[in-house]
Parts: sequence; structure tokens; C-alpha cells
Amino acid sequence: MKKILVLTPRFPYPVIGGDRLRIYELCKELSKTYSLTLLSLCETKYEMELNTPNDGVFSEIHRVLLPKLNSYVNCLLALPTKRPLQVAYYKSNQFKKLVEKLAKEHDLVLPHLIRVADYVKNLPNKKVLEMTDAISMNYTRACETKNNAGIKGLIYKLEKNRLNNYEKDVATLFDHNILVSQFDKDFLFKKGTESYNKTLVCSNGVDLSTLPYEFSLTNKEVIFIGNMYSAQNFDAAMWFAKESLPLLRKHGDYKFKVIGRIKPDDERKLRRLDGVIVTGAVDNIVSHARGGIAGICSVRLAAGVQNKILEYMALGIPSITTSTGLEGLEAQPEKDILISDNPEQFVSQIIKLEKDRDFAQKISINAFRYVQSTHSWSGKLNPVTTAIEKLLQN
Repeated sequence: MKKILVLTPRFPYPVIGGDRLRIYELCKELSKTYSLTLLSLCETKYEMELNTPNDGVFSEIHRVLLPKLNSYVNCLLALPTKRPLQVAYYKSNQFKKLVEKLAKEHDLVLPHLIRVADYVKNLPNKKVLEMTDAISMNYTRACETKNNAGIKGLIYKLEKNRLNNYEKDVATLFDHNILVSQFDKDFLFKKGTESYNKTLVCSNGVDLSTLPYEFSLTNKEVIFIGNMYSAQNFDAAMWFAKESLPLLRKHGDYKFKVIGRIKPDDERKLRRLDGVIVTGAVDNIVSHARGGIAGICSVRLAAGVQNKILEYMALGIPSITTSTGLEGLEAQPEKDILISDNPEQFVSQIIKLEKDRDFAQKISINAFRYVQSTHSWSGKLNPVTTAIEKLLQN
């Protein structure tokens, strides 16, 4: 059996958040054919000692501790260079040595995200870079919003060009690159170039068995599902809570429920706003989201595909997204999903869904049929597994 070495900048267990879910599902698919070894960086001793499920995905698991303090020092040292902080943050000599040792025993190396691409780019192995998103597109968008003030704003401005140059350069050194949407691919690479031709577009899937469909508009809640440690998710939730929710609450006692793990300080910021419910991390998303009028995807800074939309659709909750949130999906506006790009539009769509139950149910059913037919994980990841099979045959 051929062997694949998978590198991740963060330990993928427990499988929460879009990045962890994507690499886990890809590895689960590859494990059907290959023997997989996982090598991950960990920020804490807790992650180093965390028990992993007996899921049969990885034959071996290796972990290297990289404390946050070391990462902060790495970033400070990188400031006067052209190296992206996203890459510098994950620099570890111990990890590098282990990569080089393990790579000799493996047929292919698969780094997850550009954060660990540096460890692989010069190895003689067959290699595939799972980029997921064009991070520089995300940072470019951040610079164009009101969110570009203060330290975060300075980082966005500093990083966007460094990231863009790095993403383009490092992609030339891999046999294949993987992005989640055509928008990201077109943003990074010119059509006809070698990088463009060897970059695969593979959207995300959704596990319908864990998200049972049911149309049940039974309360006055609008739902937001997401890992709130992500800057783009927190920005999206805060923007909706500040700009749209006050307008919506003029029409009734509506609530905005934010579901997902969140930093204590960010939780306090959201809770200060009238009508906001923050659940934090939950064991069962279904029970917390069920009955909502709409699933909100108010992202402004995003790149790639929004998993939250696929989850809303699977659950039967009508989805309302910004145009940015729709990128990477083939769902049809006004048929499978609703589009809103300003607070007034969000309010109008929410009220329409609540008042016109037949319309809401139609959107719900169409959306479920869309994810059911086009977003199975095995189907979406097929271009990657096929490309890897060809590489290893050669």
C-alpha cells in the first residue's frame, strides 16, 4: 500500500471548524486506498496529549509542540522580511527535521494550507498542496472594509501582498494545488499558466447523516453557525448584530443566535447587543439551530466555500447570504438561496420568509435537493483522489 504523509499546522482533532473538517474528510477519503501518516503542530500540551478516535483514518500520528510564544517571536523576526506572517508563525526546527525524516518513508506528501508548505516545497517526493482558500483574497477584502483600523488593519495591509506573492510562488513547486472555488483560482493564477493548469478546484461536501433535514419554522430566531475564532466569522456576526438586527427588532422580538466556539472577550462583545444569543461550542448543532427562520451568512471577508450555508441547507433552514458568501457555490438565487448585501435586504428577506411559509418551504426543499445532489464529500473530492492516483502510478 502506498504511503501519504499529511502535514497540518494545527491538530485536526476534534473535527470542528471548516479547515479541520475539510482536511479530515479528504484524509478519510484517501485512507480507503492509502496508508496515511499525520504530522501536526500543536499549540498546547492538551493537544499533545489529546486522545484520538479509533476512526481508521491514520496509521500513524505524530505531534510537535509549538507554543504561541515561539510563534509570536517567529512573527517578529519575519517583520523586516518578505515572509508572510501566516507562514512564519508555524516555523519549527523540530517539525522540519521530522518532516524530512518521515518524507523518506512516504510516496507523497500532502501539506494542509500554505502555513506548512515551506516544509515540503523542496522535497523530492510527489507533493500536493491543499491550499483551500486564496488567503490573500481574504486579506485584500479586509483592507476594503471598516475592519481595517488598528493592529488588525496594519496586519491585513502588510500581509496581503506578501501572501499573494507567496501563494503564487509556492504553487509552482507542487505537482498539484487544491482550491475550494474557481473564484480563488482565478484570483491567484492567470488562465493558461502552469499553476492554473495544475490547480484543482474541489468544493466542500456535507454529511447529511449528521444533519437531518426538517423544515420547521417555529420561533423568531435567525441562526449563525461558525467557528468564531475565525476573524471572518466574527466580523460577519458582529456586522449583522450591529447593522441588521436593530432594524429587524423594530418588527418584533427577533433573536440572533450565534452557534460555535468563541473567545470569551468576543462573546462579551456580542452579548452586549440587544437580541443576541451566544451558545458557544455545542455538542449538537441540530437542536440549537432547529426551528430558525433563516440561516445567516453575512460574510464580507470570506474566501472559498462557506460550510455554514451547506449546513443550513442540509438542516432545512432557508439560507440568506451575501454575494461574497455565495462564491464557490452553484446554488441558484431566489430558488435555492436568498442574497442580501445590506442590512435592509437582510431584514426584508427574513420577514418575507416568516410571513410566507410556502415560499420559505420552497427555498428549504430546493436547497436540500441541491446539497443532496451536488455536495457529497466523495463526489467533491474525486478530482483530488484521481489526481493523486495518477501521480502515484507514475
